[in-house]
This record gives sequence, structure tokens and C-alpha cells, in this order.
Amino acid sequence: MAGPGNALKVDESVLLNGARFVKENGEIKVTVVNFSDMQCPSCKAADIQTKELFDKPGVKIVMRLFPLPASLHRYALISAKAAEAARIMGKGFEMVAVLYDKQEEWSAVDKPEDNFAGYAKSLGLDEKIFREKLGSVEVAQNVQLDANLAASLQLPGTPTYFVNGEQVGAPFVVDKVKQLLGEK
Repeated sequence: MAGPGNALKVDESVLLNGARFVKENGEIKVTVVNFSDMQCPSCKAADIQTKELFDKPGVKIVMRLFPLPASLHRYALISAKAAEAARIMGKGFEMVAVLYDKQEEWSAVDKPEDNFAGYAKSLGLDEKIFREKLGSVEVAQNVQLDANLAASLQLPGTPTYFVNGEQVGAPFVVDKVKQLLGEK
């Protein structure tokens, strides 16, 4: 988490270039970019804290997939691919919500792909197409684009948030957004 005076500042166009998980509401005044790992417990907690921003007028929410190395989270990459496969099929943010909600469940099995396919089906997605997307080059490349961006920014881990291009610690994101919207 960046402290006062040493927060990383990044041109918003860099953070938004190639972004695929985007949700916006009305005329945008504040952009929140979150680099997240689906298997990261801290990311799950931060997602719960920032959920209220998802439908807030004037806010654009952007999620970038940043799977940490398998030595830290063995299913980080495949869970990022599950989120991306669902996004391509029109249910990206919904899959992210399910992945966080069921994080302990799929993290404890030997073959989480079966869990992910079941979650996709519960979201109304075709399970066969989802499995094809999950293993596709397109999905792998899309996840790698986000990971490459995180690496180029030398992000130390997840979750990492930027509000209007300035790095903000996860516990302070909601307050910062409210401040920028003139609500505090």
C-alpha cells in the first residue's frame, strides 16, 4: 500500500489500454482500476469493501487480472482464465463474484476447472463453450496482457488499486472515491 507522498501515479490511459473488465455508470468523474488475483484472500476482502462503488453514478470500475505466481496461489492463473472466459461470454463480473464467494471451495480441490465449469453453468453459460474458452489461446493472451501491464508497473502484489491514476491502499479506496465525488 502506498503511503502519503509516495503513491505511484500512472497515466490513466496506460491503466485503461486493453482493459476488458469495465463497468461504468453515467458521466465518469472517477476511475477505479483494480489489479486482482482471484485466489487472493485480500483481494476477496477488498472486493467486498469496494462493492458499493459498482453502481455508484460517476464511477468507472476497471478490473485487471493479475494472477500471482503458482508458488503463492497455485490456481491463480486458471482462475483468472475462468474469469476471462466468462467475460468473453458476457458474464465476467458475475464470474468474479462467484470465484470470490467460492474461493475456499475451488482452492481446495485438485481440478478446479470442473468447479469453474459448474459456476459458469449456474450463470447461464454453456458449459462446453466455457471449457473451450478456458483453454483457448485468446483467453491466455488476454490474461497475459494484464499480467504484463502489472509487471511493467512493478506492482508488488494484489490487490493494487488506482483511483484516477493514483495508487490508493485498498482500505481507503471507497473514501477516496467519495471524496473525489464531493460526498465527503
